[in-house]
Amino acid sequence: MFNSVALNPVRQIDLLGKPLSKGPIAVILAIIIIGSIAGYLFYTDYVQGTMTLTITDPAQAQPGNSQQYDPSITHINVAFSQFQVHVAGQGDSSGWQTVKISPQTIDMMSVLSLAQVLGKVPLPAGKYDVLRFNVTAVKVNFSGGTSASYTVPSGSLKVPVTDGGFQITATSSVTVQLTLSFSSNEILVMNGHLTPVATAKVMA
Repeated sequence: MFNSVALNPVRQIDLLGKPLSKGPIAVILAIIIIGSIAGYLFYTDYVQGTMTLTITDPAQAQPGNSQQYDPSITHINVAFSQFQVHVAGQGDSSGWQTVKISPQTIDMMSVLSLAQVLGKVPLPAGKYDVLRFNVTAVKVNFSGGTSASYTVPSGSLKVPVTDGGFQITATSSVTVQLTLSFSSNEILVMNGHLTPVATAKVMA
């Protein structure tokens, strides 16, 4: 009769030919898994996309007039600061991401037909649905050499981005165009207050 022979399982060995115990194998697997997770987090959080924010005052005639602003209005200088974008799905108090766009003053009469770039900034991957920024001053100049200063309600504007917002992915680039328009009649009343109409949309 043949003697039964126990079959030995295949043993895993290291580079020196020594058997590997289960302990080192588990450690190696853990290192690989942790490394993969860390790499993914680095890619999504630190390899950022880019948002270019532009501004325009779209040409549109006021009721009863053939042009957007009264001929006596020569400049509408608007001072902007503290730009932020809101992370979609988060609360109003916690979902704001500051974007590094320098404070600046734009003459809205110069962007009636051509948008101007406010800033080009990196953003972490995610979806964003609202722009928020401060309007710190509005100064209007008139053809007679006079000028008037105005404020906007609360000094801050929150502008939803159309179609639910925009998506930023790692290494992607998105252009968001902010439009801001004033009422010619409201300017001419000169009561010190303006209520602009603002919209924002992703440009193709």
